[in-house]
Amino acid sequence: MILVEPLGEEYRVSIEVSEDVEYDIDGEPVLTPNTLFLHWGLHREWLDEWMCLPDLPRGSEFSDDDPRRPATRTPLIWDGEGNSIALRNGFPLRFSRTKFVVPAYFAPVEVDFVIVETDSVTGKTIAYDWPRGALKWPHVSFAIPIGMERGRPEPLGASRASPNSIGPGYVNFALHSAIAEKVTLFLQWSYGNGNEPETIEIALNPTIHRTGDVWHVALPIGIPGGILPLPAKSSTARIGASGENGIPAILYGYKCDGDPKRGGWRHHPGLVMFDPRATSLQPPLGKFQDPLTRMPKYLGSLADVMNGGSMFQLAYDAGPIKKAADGYRKLRQIPAQEIIYELSIADFTSHVSSELGSLEQGTYAGVLAKVDHIIQTGATTVLLQPVAASARRAQDDAWGAAPVSIFAPEPEFMTPLGGDASHQVRQLIRGLHARGLDVLMQVVLTQLGEGTDACPDSHSIRGIDAFSYYQLNCSGKLESNPSVPGATVLNLCSHVTRRLVIDSLRHWRTNFGVDGFFVDFSMDINREPSERAALLEAIALDPVLGGKTDSGGVSAAVEVARGHATNKYLSGGGVRLYLTPSKAEVGHRQKTRGWGERSLLYLQDITRFMEGSRGSMGNFASRVCGSSDIIKGHNSSSCGYVINSFTNASIGIFLADVASGIATHAKVRPAVVDDQSTAEETRQSKSIGLDFLSTSAPPKAMPPMPPTPTETNLIMRSLITTLFVSDGIPLINAGDEYGHSRQGRYGDLNPWKNEKDGFRWDAVETGTVGHAIHSFIAALSAFRKRRADLFSSGGANVCWTTIDGHSPPKWNDPHAPHMLMCRRKASSRQDQGVGGGNVASLPTQDVVTIFNGTRDLQGADVGQPPAGFAWVRVVDTSLVFPTDCTLDYVLLAGPRGTYLVSPHAVVVLELAPAPEGYMNRGENP
Repeated sequence: MILVEPLGEEYRVSIEVSEDVEYDIDGEPVLTPNTLFLHWGLHREWLDEWMCLPDLPRGSEFSDDDPRRPATRTPLIWDGEGNSIALRNGFPLRFSRTKFVVPAYFAPVEVDFVIVETDSVTGKTIAYDWPRGALKWPHVSFAIPIGMERGRPEPLGASRASPNSIGPGYVNFALHSAIAEKVTLFLQWSYGNGNEPETIEIALNPTIHRTGDVWHVALPIGIPGGILPLPAKSSTARIGASGENGIPAILYGYKCDGDPKRGGWRHHPGLVMFDPRATSLQPPLGKFQDPLTRMPKYLGSLADVMNGGSMFQLAYDAGPIKKAADGYRKLRQIPAQEIIYELSIADFTSHVSSELGSLEQGTYAGVLAKVDHIIQTGATTVLLQPVAASARRAQDDAWGAAPVSIFAPEPEFMTPLGGDASHQVRQLIRGLHARGLDVLMQVVLTQLGEGTDACPDSHSIRGIDAFSYYQLNCSGKLESNPSVPGATVLNLCSHVTRRLVIDSLRHWRTNFGVDGFFVDFSMDINREPSERAALLEAIALDPVLGGKTDSGGVSAAVEVARGHATNKYLSGGGVRLYLTPSKAEVGHRQKTRGWGERSLLYLQDITRFMEGSRGSMGNFASRVCGSSDIIKGHNSSSCGYVINSFTNASIGIFLADVASGIATHAKVRPAVVDDQSTAEETRQSKSIGLDFLSTSAPPKAMPPMPPTPTETNLIMRSLITTLFVSDGIPLINAGDEYGHSRQGRYGDLNPWKNEKDGFRWDAVETGTVGHAIHSFIAALSAFRKRRADLFSSGGANVCWTTIDGHSPPKWNDPHAPHMLMCRRKASSRQDQGVGGGNVASLPTQDVVTIFNGTRDLQGADVGQPPAGFAWVRVVDTSLVFPTDCTLDYVLLAGPRGTYLVSPHAVVVLELAPAPEGYMNRGENP
């Protein structure tokens, strides 16, 4: 039995040792006359080196049998001079005891000891008694924590060990490391009094601080008499959190060491690794006292842990948007109304044209300051590009493809005086929620940016337990992602890794309020022989992340169209989950209910149609109908599980670049006359000097002329219109509203916060082309929300014809002209006749979309509207602003109701009740 009693400025340690008593054949106890000693010492930084008290306890002596581990030997006093036998739980035992005091200024410290049996006459050591296990003395010993507790293995990470969620208390530190043989908890803190920061290292004795593969310890924080202060609230933390600013702070990390033959060569006792589950990261407070310890880039912060984290942040001050917060109502009632606006925290406000202060540019606070622009675009949801901490964000990882943590937000996006990163992310998310916007976040779950074995860049997991978390190749080396420099691939088949990933998503959901996730996997997320993505299944079935989402449906969409929508359709509690598979994997990853996906085929097939590529009409129609040919059932677009987009910010593809490419290719004529070319085309080619192509030289195409800004603008608006009239959720990227371009430099990303990538706020000012496109997108957003009933059936309400209005398209004819008419049938309403008579069907307010992918002016036979109705032009991309997106009644020509569609233009017409006195050409006067 061991008892530790705090007595003011000292701790009294009482130890009781019991010994089994054996009996001889006559029933007499066999009692050995040998003497027992407590062979003990103190340790803190070094488990292999013991310290002795300056004043030895009474009767103790100094032992230097092992020069590396000087010890104190304190005799254990037998009860009744060793002749007293007591029964405890039915067993005969004899007891020996000792007690001593340890000054409180040693704490936190541990008393390590073994029991030594010596001959009572000669004093010769007979035996040592140590904890039974794989190791033997002197590599293992009993341990008694002084000024700290042994801790517990659950939960992993740093967590409160006391019932209070705020204020002083014990913090439990738990770290999973299966291969480390030595783990040291490293702490650095500042009292906020202007003095230099202090550090302490606590080597964990595996006898009491290791359970299975988990190392754990509990320390008092902010308790009177302890050395560790209560850290300031996360809302008051500052970059660096230096004591000069009067802000107490505590940072922590781990040092690990192990056997090089068992993979321990990736450990380094001079490197401090931050906790993989640290919820907030900060740079060290200052230089370390140990010159042999290398300064890491980040350490974990205890500000959130000690001050309630998200619980404390519930007292969010909405400030200028309090009115909107009080009248909170989501801008999206059903998926068909959703419009996603994707942005980068750094690029959205980093440009000087944002007119923000230098401290707010490219920060979380900067995004919140520009939320009005997002709402004016018509967006209902904000998609944040990866905000997880990356050690190379300001170097070569501007997008965030190689994070070093999947729990902690990026400190580089902080404002210096706005609190720590966790606090500022909560402010951003709750500020967006207060304006009715949902918040989605892109996450990278397949890799971390800790370098390779050839070029290591250890920050956390690699120096803690690479074998449990990372994927190893056949040679035992860490597998890297060749498409992302310095990215180490996570082993998603490992239970430990899956738990880390799921817990991180739970953390973002519960502690930050994120509404959903885009899971980016540049490496294969399916590593199991059964070809089952067990991680995706585990996430979808998780009780916090899974569950029913607010899918709405056609009935809800009809209610929205009638103006009866309320938040009652937002009853689902599940998290929205989306994948970003490659083109070949679209539709094949959704084997588990609850996962949607961002279809990369949408960009490919819409682009091919607009360019005039042969045989592209069928795929074009499928993409407009929500990719219903490959994504079906409960994961279809009608349930909000399909996202369409023309951009891919991770490799630098923007809408203007796509439009420019289409405008270039759409103008290129075949240089070689084939059997489909007419003689007139051949004669014209010769007349302009192309007759040399008839020689024996290999045929070549003339280099295309770059498109004019007007041509690119036309294609941009046609693409935007196609995006908004397609089944599935439209996604636009920040900058699409003014034509942000990388000029075709796909994959060649610029440095972090580069002026070329920054959002140009001067480009959307009134009177600019960007303002016209921004207004165009806003008009389509309003149409999409108003007619959500048309986009809630997954393409089941769509009828495709040629532009004559009745002939079915020739899907299999590669030479068919790229002209299609899409009629979306509105939900029918029937009126009961008087007296219960026959039911009369009323005309429905259908919408017709005409796509002209040719270079010629085409006449589309839409048909004259029925009596009492008229055609309203919603969009005509060939017209100039603001006519292109202004609702206007139009008269169609002739009995067939013909509308002229310009080359590469898209027209949207809506059937609506005619105004009083209106007469269309199909009615008799």
